[in-house]
Amino acid sequence: MGQTLREKLHWDTQSGQITDADRRYLMLRADVLMGIFRKLEPQAQAQALAAFGQAVRESGGKSAQSYFQSQHNDAPRFLQTMEAYSAELGWGKWAFNQNTPGQWELIVHNSPFAAGFGASEKPVCSAIAGMLSAVGTLIAQAPVSVEETACAAQGCKHCKFVLRTNKASDPP
Repeated sequence: MGQTLREKLHWDTQSGQITDADRRYLMLRADVLMGIFRKLEPQAQAQALAAFGQAVRESGGKSAQSYFQSQHNDAPRFLQTMEAYSAELGWGKWAFNQNTPGQWELIVHNSPFAAGFGASEKPVCSAIAGMLSAVGTLIAQAPVSVEETACAAQGCKHCKFVLRTNKASDPP
């Protein structure tokens, strides 16, 4: 896999930033971030969580693209890299499984988004869904859909996501 993400990060305390090449990162408590969403009315909460997921898909997708290219567009290596980098960034412990051609499952243990949000009737890990959408588009080389089917914020043991390509015959 090469360098870990932690080895690649540049902690510049002189200018007050953490970067990986031109990508800037931020350390923030999960309960502070997710507290924003928790304090919103249900309709606004749903819209804000959806926007959060879309922003991660767009901006985080740029990081994913860079990491995919660094793995020479090798999907299995890239998924291993994403598992490792997600853990290093505090996004929980990720495990990918390909169930059938064109369909993957992501199990996330210890999601910071679910933990930071607290109890919820609905899934709250839209940031992970957004990143998974970007990752899925890269590995499938096709449009994908992502659904969080279980969330630790709902009392589940872990968060579970299903990623599907538009065509089940697409190669991994």
